[in-house]
Amino acid sequence: MDATSALISDIKCTQAALTVITTTLHLTSYLYPEQAVVSDGDVFDYIVVGAGSAGCVIANRLTEDPRTRVLLVEAGGDPPIASHLPGLMAYLKHSTEDWNYTSVYDGYSQQCHIPPVADITRGKMLGGCSSNNYMDYVRGDPHDFNTWAKITKDDTWKYENVLPYFIKSERLEDPNIFKTPYGVFHGHDGYMGVTRQYANVTHRYLKAFSELGYKIVFDTNGNDTLGYTEPMLTMADGYRQSTATAFLTPIRTRPNLYVLKNTLVTKVNFDENNNAISIRAIQENKKHVTITARKEIIVSAGTINTAQLLMLSGIGPKNHLESLGIKVISDLPVGENMQDHITSNLAYAMGKKKSSKVPTNPHNYPSPSVVGYVATNTSQSYPDYQTFNFITDADDLLSFCGFSYTYKNEICNSFYENAKGREVMFVETVLLHPKSRGRILLRSVNPYDYPLIYTGHFSDPADLDNLAAYIEHHNRIVTTSLFKEVNAKFLITTGCASYEPGSKEYWRCHALCMANSIYHYIGTCSMGSVVDSRLRVLGVHKLRVADGSVLPTITSGNTNAPIIMVGEKAADFIKEDNK
Repeated sequence: MDATSALISDIKCTQAALTVITTTLHLTSYLYPEQAVVSDGDVFDYIVVGAGSAGCVIANRLTEDPRTRVLLVEAGGDPPIASHLPGLMAYLKHSTEDWNYTSVYDGYSQQCHIPPVADITRGKMLGGCSSNNYMDYVRGDPHDFNTWAKITKDDTWKYENVLPYFIKSERLEDPNIFKTPYGVFHGHDGYMGVTRQYANVTHRYLKAFSELGYKIVFDTNGNDTLGYTEPMLTMADGYRQSTATAFLTPIRTRPNLYVLKNTLVTKVNFDENNNAISIRAIQENKKHVTITARKEIIVSAGTINTAQLLMLSGIGPKNHLESLGIKVISDLPVGENMQDHITSNLAYAMGKKKSSKVPTNPHNYPSPSVVGYVATNTSQSYPDYQTFNFITDADDLLSFCGFSYTYKNEICNSFYENAKGREVMFVETVLLHPKSRGRILLRSVNPYDYPLIYTGHFSDPADLDNLAAYIEHHNRIVTTSLFKEVNAKFLITTGCASYEPGSKEYWRCHALCMANSIYHYIGTCSMGSVVDSRLRVLGVHKLRVADGSVLPTITSGNTNAPIIMVGEKAADFIKEDNK
C-alpha cells in the first residue's frame, strides 16, 4: 500500500472511532440546548431554518426579548468532539456531520483529483460550517461592502455601517491588539471568542515576505488589509468558537428558545396572499410536522440548502420549477450567481526538520501559518489574492494532499517522498475575486435528493489566467535569503511534469491541476435579485434569507465572519420591521 492510501485508511479508522465515542458518550451534548418537544400544528413568533453561521446569531438576538418565542430548526445534531478541538478538525470532512456534497462532473476543473469532481464540505450540525471550517477570522476589505452598497443601492451595507456589527459579535482575547491603533476595530465583550496566532516559527517566513517588499502588519481586520501577518482564529481557551458554541451555549436554557435538531425542513408554505405562514419538516427521518410562524420565517440553511428549499417551495426560475411540476410562487433567479474561492496549492521542501514529531495537543491549531493579502497592482487598495502558508512537515503535507484535497495518489506520494525529513511550507494561493459563476438546480422534488451543483470553476477563462499569474507571483519567495540558505525545493506536481518548470505553460497547468475549492460558496439568493437589501424575499411576504447565499459578490477572504455579520444585521432588520 502506498503512503497516501495508508494515510487515508488510518484517517478513516480514526474517524470511525471518533464517531463511536461521540454517539455513545454524547461528550458535547451538555453544551447545547436540549431537543425541543414540538408537535404538529405548534405556533411560534419566528422560525429560523438552519442553525449555521448566521442562524445561531439570529436565534440568539431574537430571543433577547423574553416575550418572543423562536424555533430554530437544524438538519444535523450537536457538534462532535472533533469540532470542539482544533487539532482534530481534519477528521470532520466526510464525517456524519458533513453534508458530503459533490459537484456535477464538468470534465475540466478537477482532473487531478480522485474522483474528478469538487468535494463540497458543508457542516451538518449546530453551527453549520462554523463548526467544521478552518477557523480563520477574516472580515474582508472595505471595498467588498462598499460594492454591496452600490449593488443594493443601500448605504447601510457600506463598510462604515457594517463595521459595528463585526465589533458587536466579537470578543477579541488579545490585549496586545487593544494597545495598538488596531484596537478600535475590535470588540471585547461579544459572544464569539477570537484569538491571534503567535508562533516563533513564523518569524523567519515573515522576514522572507518582507524581503520581497510586502508590508508586515499586525492585523488585517482593521485598516491595513494588504500585507502579511499571523492569522486571527475563531478559537478561545483551546476550543473552537463556532456560532453554536458562541451564540447558543450561553443561552441554552432560555425558556423562549426552542431548538429542533435532526430535522429537515422540506417546504415553506404560503397563503393565498403569498405570506409565508409555516414550514413542513421531517423529524429524525420519520415524523412529519407542520409548524406555523406568526411573524416571519427566516431561512439560514446555507448557500446550497437555502436555494434548494426555496425552489422546493415554489421560489425560483419559472421554467426549471415548472419542468418538475412545482407551482411557481415567485419567479426569481434562485440558484444562480454562485461564487467560490478557488485555491491552487504549492509546496516547498525547506531545511532539515530539527526535531522529531511530538505528541499533538488537540487544543492547539494543527499547523502555524502566515497569511497574506496581495494586490498585484500597487495602486489598488484591496487584494487580488490571499495566501495561507502553513509551516508543517511531510506527514501533514501528505494529509493535506491526499485527504483534505483528494489529489491523485501519485501527486501526493511524490510530494511526500521529496519532503521527508524536511520542514515544509504548504501554500494555498486563493483567487479572491473570480469572474466565473456556478449554479444550483433541483435534481427532483424529493427533498432528500441532493441538488445538482455546477460550480462553474474556470468557466470564465480569465480566472485560470489570473490564478496562474498569482501562483507565479507568489513563487518569487524562492529568491529570498531564507529559501536560498536552506536550499528550499519547489515540489513539482507530477500532473505537469511534461512542462518546463517555471514556464508560463507550467504555471497554467499547475494552477488547473492543483486547483481546489476552499468551500466559500455564496450568492445563490443574492441581494438585488432574490432578496432586497433588508433580506426580504422578493414577490412574497414574511420570508427572509440570511446566510452566505445573500452575498451578491464574494468578499476578499474567508466568508464566515461576514456571514456572522449578516446574521447580526438581519436580526436588527427583523426587530425593526416587526415592532
